[in-house]
Amino acid sequence: MITLDEFKGRCRADAAEDIVNDVLLADDAVHVSAVNRAYLRDTLAATYGIANNAIQLWIVGSAKLDFALTEKRKGGLVLPRYRSYSPDSDIDTAVVSSELFRLIWDELSIYAHGVPWMPWDSGKLGDYLVYGWLRPDHFPTRRVRRCDDWWDQFRRFSANPRFGRRSVRGGLFHSVADLQRYLRRSVLECINLEMGNI
Repeated sequence: MITLDEFKGRCRADAAEDIVNDVLLADDAVHVSAVNRAYLRDTLAATYGIANNAIQLWIVGSAKLDFALTEKRKGGLVLPRYRSYSPDSDIDTAVVSSELFRLIWDELSIYAHGVPWMPWDSGKLGDYLVYGWLRPDHFPTRRVRRCDDWWDQFRRFSANPRFGRRSVRGGLFHSVADLQRYLRRSVLECINLEMGNI
């Protein structure tokens, strides 16, 4: 696994795409075993009735590297970049599945067509969709079955002792390319910081 100093060194020497592919999309994660990552993937596949190989899943954030790449707003505080994984840290996952994405997006579309006004104000859900991902924390608050299934399953993951009863969260990406572009933004911020451009 890469240390923080090694990561900073790569930011000074390597292209963002290489860091994304060689480090962030490497299979290993410091705080979640390969067995538990497979459990997450397989359980999501079973929940939605799709094949296991139709889902790819990566651990991201501090549970992946043991340190976070981005600042995070929590309450009125700004948590710093490169903060260590701690007892308060979530386990963040990036789920990539065009099939699952389509299932949930179809249901969201049906929901939108059922509201009395057009266009439906999707709030920030639409803001993230243009980047190729669905943020479940922006799903409608009214009952939308597949969206509810997502939340129900991630609540069960969070309560599971195999994850230390930590909050397990997931973003759903349409493609690996969409995930790569998302991760590249964070890496570019780190590169600019390490190169003195920020």
